[in-house]
Amino acid sequence: MTTQTPLGQVGATPDTHLASADHQKKNIQGPLPDPNVTQIERRSDLSLFYRFLRTFILRPLRPRLVGLKGPLPQGSPPLERRPSSHYGVHIKERTIRITSRTHTPLTQAQGPEGSQFQELYLYDFEPARDHSQIDREGAKKEYRHTVYYFSGGGFCSPAGSEHWKLCARMAKNLAGEGVRIVLVSYPLAPNSPAKDSLPLLRNWLLQALEEAGENARADETITLMGDSAGGNIALSLGFWWSEQLKIATTEFEGQGTKLDSGAVARLDAVKRLKSVVHISPPSDFRNTNPEIVRVNKIDPVLTTDITNSAADRWTKGWQWAKGTAKADPILSAALTEHEAWVALRQSKLRVDGLFGTADVLAPDCEVFMQACKKAGIPGKWLVWEGQMHCFPLTQCYGVPEGKEGHRWLCDRVKEVL
Repeated sequence: MTTQTPLGQVGATPDTHLASADHQKKNIQGPLPDPNVTQIERRSDLSLFYRFLRTFILRPLRPRLVGLKGPLPQGSPPLERRPSSHYGVHIKERTIRITSRTHTPLTQAQGPEGSQFQELYLYDFEPARDHSQIDREGAKKEYRHTVYYFSGGGFCSPAGSEHWKLCARMAKNLAGEGVRIVLVSYPLAPNSPAKDSLPLLRNWLLQALEEAGENARADETITLMGDSAGGNIALSLGFWWSEQLKIATTEFEGQGTKLDSGAVARLDAVKRLKSVVHISPPSDFRNTNPEIVRVNKIDPVLTTDITNSAADRWTKGWQWAKGTAKADPILSAALTEHEAWVALRQSKLRVDGLFGTADVLAPDCEVFMQACKKAGIPGKWLVWEGQMHCFPLTQCYGVPEGKEGHRWLCDRVKEVL
């Protein structure tokens, strides 16, 4: 059986992940914090612009709008068609090496000499310097928070023009707050499905947290954000991280004064992840929610055939001892059970979510949102009745709801600063 151990290595499935939606209500019963820490806003207003777009452009072209790219090579792909800038924000490529790990967060951070490594391509969004980025001494402000963005694309396509523009817009609007945006080019299916991609991303996350801890600013923190497939990945990493924090904290308490200063610093680094923000993610790869049949008739973008195909690509080769790969909560967050909910709640990680209801993924997003509320997971949710899949991406076309979605995302980042 193949799954991920706490540090991204192949091994036995942890007991903190069990997959049974039928037992979900049972799993989150018991003494829980106030469910009001999860705030849900529902909107139903739809602009004339969006109504026209939905009726005369989106629906007639469905599903041709979802143009998935051909197979890319194994590993993190360089995004050769990236723009050089948008909205006065420069986009720069860099490559980092991710070392394979076989240790817990409190042991030596670097792998032993001769450890294998993989490359990961990152894209920094750098706004032009302006007065809002200059402090009183005239020096450029340092970033105090990084948003790592995972773009959607059915787990097989890299970032499209809408992703670049959304990230650039956020980078421009948040630069004055000391926030930077970095797009992560994660490995894509079918040549790099979840069984290959997630271990790399887990190792990367620990490395990114350690680097944030080494920054001169002691308060630098991190948010994981993503849309659609990228939102699924952000959630998977968030749940996994909360388990790592639990492991690290238990180890810290067990060793006490025996820990050196480096181990204490690494524990502090692990705590620097503050939130996960997701946009219309697939949260149950089984796609068995009966509401999906109804929504499939009104979704202007996606179809169940598209989402089922994406699930097949991403879960290929993933084996889980307790059931099918699509039911593994590591991949399907809506199926998360008691122990993982407890670890997430104890970690104090904020989970913010946004989705429109005219989306075949919306019924399972609703299930996941209600599970977060019952488990007492802090965060805010925006549910927009009648809106399409990943509607904040339409901000670049001037769609009012897209602009509102963009502002909502920026506000969620500001709340963790």
